[in-house]
Amino acid sequence: MADVPHLTAPVKTKEMPKGIPYIIGNEAAERYSFYGMKAILVIFMTKYLMDSDGARAPMTETEATTWFHLFNSAVYFTPLLGAIVADAFLGKYKTIVSLSIVYCLGHLALALDETRLGLAVGLTLIAIGAGGIKPCVSAHVGDQFGKTNGHLLTKIFGWFYFSINFGAFASQIMTPILLDLYGPHVAFGVPGGLMLLATIVFWMGRRVFIHIPAGGMAFLRETFSKEGLKIIGRLCIIYLFVAVFWALFDQSGSKWVLQADRMDRNWLGFEWLPSQINAINPIMIMVFIPIFTWLIYPGLNKVFPLTPLRKIGIGFFVAVPSFVIPAWIEMQINDGELPNIIWQILAYVFLTAAEVFISITALEFSYTQAPKKMKSLILGFFLMSVSLGNLFTAGVNHFIQNPAPSFKPDVNGTYVLRLTAHDGDNNATDTVTYWVGPKQAELGFFKKVWHGLRGGKRDGNAAGTISKAPPEANAGLLRAVPPGTPVRMFGSAAKGDAKGSFTYRWNFVAVPEGSTITDANLTAADSRNPVFTPDVKGDYKLEFSVLVGNEASYHLNPETGQAELIKPFVAKDTTTIRVTRKNLAPVASAGSDQNASLGSEIKLNGTGTTDPNDPSGGSLTYEWSVVSAPEGSKLTDESIKGRTFAGPTSKLKGPNYYLFFAGAMLVAGLVFIPVARWYQPKEYLQDEADDGKDAEESPENTDDSDDAAEDDAEPDKA
Repeated sequence: MADVPHLTAPVKTKEMPKGIPYIIGNEAAERYSFYGMKAILVIFMTKYLMDSDGARAPMTETEATTWFHLFNSAVYFTPLLGAIVADAFLGKYKTIVSLSIVYCLGHLALALDETRLGLAVGLTLIAIGAGGIKPCVSAHVGDQFGKTNGHLLTKIFGWFYFSINFGAFASQIMTPILLDLYGPHVAFGVPGGLMLLATIVFWMGRRVFIHIPAGGMAFLRETFSKEGLKIIGRLCIIYLFVAVFWALFDQSGSKWVLQADRMDRNWLGFEWLPSQINAINPIMIMVFIPIFTWLIYPGLNKVFPLTPLRKIGIGFFVAVPSFVIPAWIEMQINDGELPNIIWQILAYVFLTAAEVFISITALEFSYTQAPKKMKSLILGFFLMSVSLGNLFTAGVNHFIQNPAPSFKPDVNGTYVLRLTAHDGDNNATDTVTYWVGPKQAELGFFKKVWHGLRGGKRDGNAAGTISKAPPEANAGLLRAVPPGTPVRMFGSAAKGDAKGSFTYRWNFVAVPEGSTITDANLTAADSRNPVFTPDVKGDYKLEFSVLVGNEASYHLNPETGQAELIKPFVAKDTTTIRVTRKNLAPVASAGSDQNASLGSEIKLNGTGTTDPNDPSGGSLTYEWSVVSAPEGSKLTDESIKGRTFAGPTSKLKGPNYYLFFAGAMLVAGLVFIPVARWYQPKEYLQDEADDGKDAEESPENTDDSDDAAEDDAEPDKA
């Protein structure tokens, strides 16, 4: 079958190129797949992740944040490799189609395997696929335009960015719901299906695209020429500052999600899921783009010439309040308050405005500053700024971690360890037991995948058996409050393998003698966070009930082929509020007794320890010690690593974490001012075909046209 001829240069026309709708459609579907997967990634790692035995083994918040930003860094590092492949060897179209298939396989791995192995394989393939096509798609947009219709580039890059955010908004609303109702298999599978659709849509536009040929040796000569290296070096200085913005921006998918989980998320009449809040950003982008294009930019341009570098510089300063606000939110949470999610939405206003100033501008600026044969490469360097920003965030989160206290058993047998908590006046202790023996037989890879698809989890008490994880309710720990102080309850719940929506209910189980408090005194008793004001001293015992599913329904059992009646699941937990002015002793929790394997590193977890008078736990000190060890063991107190920590903790906590990044952004903005004044822009756009016809370029005239393009390029104003 003969090859279908393709246009290799833009047609001389003032009209919109015919291939643009296919690129926009592809981008919307691809962004749905990427942002849908990314929206639930932190929640998946901290709540759904399993170990090789099929038991739940979630990451800590700091560990999940590190993984998230390392993945994001990889996604935005691989564009440089994709750009080299596209510009030097395959061309943009073939590179996009080939790596899109790798992208789809990454989604498939995430959908099938809920362990760290599946997570690592899936994220690696997605990083290669998603990252590799990024600079090619952006450059492919610009390649459709010549000098005659080049004035439409700003408008089209705006619509291109609009399609990105339309896909992101839809996925960030829907994917958390899929995870909540149907679990990780469906939640990761649907974005994979959208990526397959994106690949098909792009392939459908192959006959109307402008296919700029790969540069081959001309690409290498241009890239490593004195002028090419100079352009790369100058732009990379700009990108270093942009990287600081991305270090802040991408934490909306990690730290902000975890913060939202500890806030009052009732807004617009219903309770939002933590990972759904991120959908505010793309919706704001779609609203802000026309406002900035038609109002803000023209208004600023009347005050002073609004060049691209000035837009970027303004964006740096606009980004600073976006992290000052979360710092204030953390202060409120640490003080026992429950700030409403509207405060985080205010932070999104500043973050999104900064994104419009910086990201859209830098995307177009990068394309126009790149010589003809280096378009994808330069956009790859621009995307490296996202990688560097995420690498910086991952590095910060890695170095601020205090690793979990741990020990390594040296013989089989029973180990008993004690955790002692001190509040300065009182001590509290608790013990935990580990039974160390031979490693339990593991399910094979394909059996784990099959059991996962059936919705089962491995039962840790019986090798090879499958059990359903029940829903869980957590009413919180013992708290002490002074008389007359309003008390807000902090309930949390997990669905386990149950399906359906949550229904909450709080009620009093017991109140002190003389109290007239009843359930009617609980404000918002059907939420996670009701409030009441105690009327006398003493213990108020409350029960938190969680219903999953609203009504009974029939579901088909795949093993028996019979329909079974599934009733709504109910989970309950109780807690006590003690009204007193006394300083109560801490409540120590050394974790649950469990089995372990000889030679494995056993991580201790006493993070359930609390100070009733200071729920933040900031006033407590800790110490682990050995109560008993098997005969022949050489384990001592000094053998326990990190024995002065309750569990995995962070050196940079609460508001200080957010203020650190806000300060970094402020410094970057100030230093950028002289850099922007120093930089001298220079534009390069694709040459057009004569008389609207395709001019197939040969290796000989390719170099000449490149030189002509550089000779014709005129400096822009800074």
